[in-house]
Amino acid sequence: MSDLLDIKLIIDKDCKKLNVVITNNERNDDVEGVISAIQEYANKKIPMIPAYFKDSMVMLPQRQICRIFIINRRVVVETAQRTYEVKKNLRELEEMLDKDRFVRISQSEILNLRKVKSFDFSAAGTIGVELENGESTWVARRRVRDVKQALARGGNDEYKG
Repeated sequence: MSDLLDIKLIIDKDCKKLNVVITNNERNDDVEGVISAIQEYANKKIPMIPAYFKDSMVMLPQRQICRIFIINRRVVVETAQRTYEVKKNLRELEEMLDKDRFVRISQSEILNLRKVKSFDFSAAGTIGVELENGESTWVARRRVRDVKQALARGGNDEYKG
């Protein structure tokens, strides 16, 4: 092992997903390099989404996406900061997205369960959704079961019921 870093692996049977903790006395080039390598690895496992804002194209990490929906026959990706347009259709995007994080809530919308602030189950037959970015939406009646199943699998770590 090099003098640069020590690596410790802790096996915890109760751990639900990979957790990385970096400990150092300061944030420096070495720390940035390790963070960059981990992010690069993660992005290969879960592809970024090519999106367009004005005349520029960006690659959006899936963890930044709140929802993807159709408006005026265009597919858009909404993050906490802004809304982007994408050139792919919802079906193509659905194939690319992390199945543990995203769920189709209607014919024209896909939701990131980890960006949900709250669910409202009080309306008969549907679910109201409030997102972390302040936007609200509804789950289509025919998709309620899919959403409940995704929540039961742990798509939203905050939801326990």
